[in-house]
Amino acid sequence: MKAPFYFALAASLALSQVAISTASAETAATHFRSAPAQTFSQADLQRYGLSSEQAARGMELQRQGYHVQVMTQEEAQRVYGGHMSTRTWMIIGVVALVVIAVAVSSN
Repeated sequence: MKAPFYFALAASLALSQVAISTASAETAATHFRSAPAQTFSQADLQRYGLSSEQAARGMELQRQGYHVQVMTQEEAQRVYGGHMSTRTWMIIGVVALVVIAVAVSSN
């Protein structure tokens, strides 16, 4: 009778350990150096491959005080590729809660 509870508890702890080790490994690997901020013209942004609408949006953001940073696709994947989204963490949390709820209700 108690075996399913202990199994569910062990499974949820194992899942949390995997998630924690994955998150900490990805966080350590995402440090990078970027170029200092500079102001781009609309022609500069279009030379980097942005459409005229995207370049106009970039210019508007710069006028509002934002810093526009242009990076290659590979740089963008290095910067943002390893992060787990909030949605992913929520799914992991819900799965852990369901496992615990099932284990408790089976007793």
